[in-house]
Amino acid sequence: MTNGTATDRTATNGTATHTTLRKEQPSFYGGDELHAWKQARLQETMAAHGLDALIFTKSEAVRYVTDFYVKGYRPFMDPEYFAVLPADGPPIVGHTSGSDNYRIQIKSDIADHRKIGGLETWAAELAKVLADYGLGSGAVGVDLLPFQVHQGLLERCPSLRVVDASHLWTEATLVKHPIEIGYIREALALVEIGLYAAFDAIQPGVRERDVAVAAESAMRRAGSEMQPFITVVSSGPNASMFERIATERRIRSGEMVVVDMGAVYKGYTGDLGRTVCVGTPTREQREIYKVTHDAVQAAIAAVRPGATCADMDRAAREAIAAGGYGAYEHKFATGHQLGWGLHGEPLVNRGVEAELRPGMVMCVEPRVTLYDQPEVGGAHLEEAVLVTEDGHELLSRCRFEEALLA
Repeated sequence: MTNGTATDRTATNGTATHTTLRKEQPSFYGGDELHAWKQARLQETMAAHGLDALIFTKSEAVRYVTDFYVKGYRPFMDPEYFAVLPADGPPIVGHTSGSDNYRIQIKSDIADHRKIGGLETWAAELAKVLADYGLGSGAVGVDLLPFQVHQGLLERCPSLRVVDASHLWTEATLVKHPIEIGYIREALALVEIGLYAAFDAIQPGVRERDVAVAAESAMRRAGSEMQPFITVVSSGPNASMFERIATERRIRSGEMVVVDMGAVYKGYTGDLGRTVCVGTPTREQREIYKVTHDAVQAAIAAVRPGATCADMDRAAREAIAAGGYGAYEHKFATGHQLGWGLHGEPLVNRGVEAELRPGMVMCVEPRVTLYDQPEVGGAHLEEAVLVTEDGHELLSRCRFEEALLA
């Protein structure tokens, strides 16, 4: 995908001719080597499962396979794009936004792109794409297809076999290319910049929202392309329930403050969390922080090839129980896979027997929140770990609070 001048092109259906425009690299582009590797990896996955095509509607998946920076990437759930990836062929993209007629030509190598209407038109549009490429009676995998689109597609293509490809997406993206690991390192370094900016901003009388603004501004200035999720700054009673946003509440002396935030570098996510105490912590605050820290360290110690996500989860929960706070442990997963998306599968959770493999990046984020003791608050810590050939490597370097570990 190199710079140069675009040539006039006609889509496979013979109807769409595109104007000659100056070519540019996609926004926040990861490079030609990784672009080719991702498409080849998906092709290998399709071949291994006997699929003739993949249909993607999640914005992050459309961007992954094409490297075109789609409108509304990540923050919104509105269906605005689909990408059809035929076996042994490049992707075809449908887009609802008129401006993408030009953006796609200038900032991608997508040869066949089509302006489509609202969701009510997608079944017909997808059926036409499949017919144009001789896929109307094949087997296609989909990541997320709205009911009315799925139903309408089968009405138009009765011989089509549609299968759930969510597990194939995980299979294709689970083990990271070395370039991807490098980008995740960069994303995590950006999050650490945000965390230290948050630490500096946390003072009595400061609003949670203003701490988030300081952190997000620091990350954006340092190179983060966007916020992959709403920054969490939860203080005092908000920390005790793990409130998942930064509110108008003003932080007070003596309170625990949970901070959880992310950054994105060339499409790859960094995600870390820390907890601080404003002023001198109480015995209970030190206890829940230390128990949470012990749980993080126990989960990290369990990371090695052949271990399972359930092993990591169990190690964290046992550490919390041993510290006497089992009743206040996190109720859902201890962590998740990290990479192109945010909470990628497999999750680090009870009963998830997926084995860890070299090249996987896992986040561990146990917490202890005293929902019935708002005066104490809660503690949340999150680290990112790379699975290596003989164990693991900690990818995050942000400090812990010595006053809370004392």
